[in-house]
Amino acid sequence: MCQVIFMAIITKSDELRLYNRSRILSCLRHNSAQSRTFIGESTGLSAATVTQITADLIDDGVIEQVTPAIVSDENGGITRRGRPQVMLQLNADAATTAVVTLLLNEIEVTLYDYSGNRIHRSKKKLITANLTLTKLKNYLFKALDAALSAADVSSSPLRHIACVCQGTVTRDYSSMLWSPITKLRNVELRSILQDRYSVSVTVYNDCKIIARAIYYERQLQESIDKQLSLTEDRSFAVILSSYGIGLGYFHKGDILTGSHSSGTEFGHMLFRAGGALCRCGRRGCIEAYSSDYAIWRAANGLSADTVPLDSIPKDEFANLVEVAKRGAGPERDAFEAAGAAFGQGLSNLFVLFDPFPAMLVGISNDAFELMKPSLLRTLEHYGLAENKNYVSVYDRSSEKKLISIGASLQSLSYLDKEIFSFGETLKKNSAMLS
Repeated sequence: MCQVIFMAIITKSDELRLYNRSRILSCLRHNSAQSRTFIGESTGLSAATVTQITADLIDDGVIEQVTPAIVSDENGGITRRGRPQVMLQLNADAATTAVVTLLLNEIEVTLYDYSGNRIHRSKKKLITANLTLTKLKNYLFKALDAALSAADVSSSPLRHIACVCQGTVTRDYSSMLWSPITKLRNVELRSILQDRYSVSVTVYNDCKIIARAIYYERQLQESIDKQLSLTEDRSFAVILSSYGIGLGYFHKGDILTGSHSSGTEFGHMLFRAGGALCRCGRRGCIEAYSSDYAIWRAANGLSADTVPLDSIPKDEFANLVEVAKRGAGPERDAFEAAGAAFGQGLSNLFVLFDPFPAMLVGISNDAFELMKPSLLRTLEHYGLAENKNYVSVYDRSSEKKLISIGASLQSLSYLDKEIFSFGETLKKNSAMLS
């Protein structure tokens, strides 16, 4: 009995220490090089705890000490007397992480060192609609192998791979269940890549990664402007309007997922029963009216039964916007239908949850202005007109840039929490106790 209690006490003590390691790494992740005093003030940890944990992290090669350069005043005198304060920072050579982004007709691989510096980026073109599982594996392996070879990561070994894809992924971040860019289903990306590279792998939905990037921005900056400020409970949504329609929803400061998958398939909520053909194969989805291919199809007077095109050139879609801005016609009607579909989806969400800011990504302000009247009429129809200011366009960064930012943050955070704090160290401790 005494032995069981003793082991429980050790386990709880170790878990607290590992949790504190994670807090210190997170502090350095978001604040660059800092003193032990600053770390203590930011985390609320005692000076003794900070000293002990940072010493362990230095011994493990995860962080390193740096001495700031001596700063002189305008007369050449030293501005600070005494011994220079030692600063701590993440050790860039501790690990390399790879972000693999699988989007329409493109695979992109980006490598980051542990400090978050980008050390390599490369893209590979392919036809995603024609992918077989064997072809996908070959493309992934060739892209990753080439990136790792070009970057020469021997001094800072690859420790993690984060995959980002359009569509639905499993809740445990292991597989791509469905994607609009390929006919492949239930692709176990984690096992595919782990078997070859022997590192941890996580799989993320692109829209949720975009939401994380914007949420991180809001943490760093209280608010850029009133239009994009978050609600007090930190709830907001990102709707990606592009090749398909995706949703990333932060509810009270945490990303919302389904019980088995990434969930929140905004584009595949029903808008009109038996309506236009969607890329998913069903009819009447919001996406079948509000995505780029749906707007293009309607604007060109094609039947709602027309099979969606694989892609719509950006310049051709931009031309549709310009024509619709000039006045009435099928182009204007197509954007009106898109706005009504968006409004229906938002009305459904606002009824289920309290109204929250919703930011449209991947669409221009001009296109949104064409959709806005019908979107607002739909909200008004459901008694939600007072929430019209919650809907806006996020045009500060492209969706690809936001995916890059969000994926790098997610992958580096995984290293902090699962490799250098909880996961790997806990396994070692469990082996010692057994």
